[in-house]
Amino acid sequence: MDSLSCRARADQRRESRFAAEIDATLSWGGVSQPVIIRNISIYGALLTGAWLPAVGERATLIAEGLEVCGTVIWEGPDRCGLLLSSAIDPVATIGRSGARNDERPAITLRRVGPDRYA
Repeated sequence: MDSLSCRARADQRRESRFAAEIDATLSWGGVSQPVIIRNISIYGALLTGAWLPAVGERATLIAEGLEVCGTVIWEGPDRCGLLLSSAIDPVATIGRSGARNDERPAITLRRVGPDRYA
């Protein structure tokens, strides 16, 4: 076996991907399903969900401040890759989503003794 065939392929994407956890809806062929955008770039998104379209299917991805068409280019048991038809701003999309981490209530600590807080 030649040494080149043992090496992992390098990621050859031209655009950066951004980790996300955005609730969204994916619509195709008269079906709409809830999905979570797990990562997103200017021209693509990794989606997870219980029921997803097949490779080659055209779909519309809808989230807060985002509505974009795309084509499913790969699929797995609970995930798929969507190639977007037009460029988006992934950072703005993540910012508009109201990230789940920001929804946690603030915790206030009060000093109750030396090196003790409650």
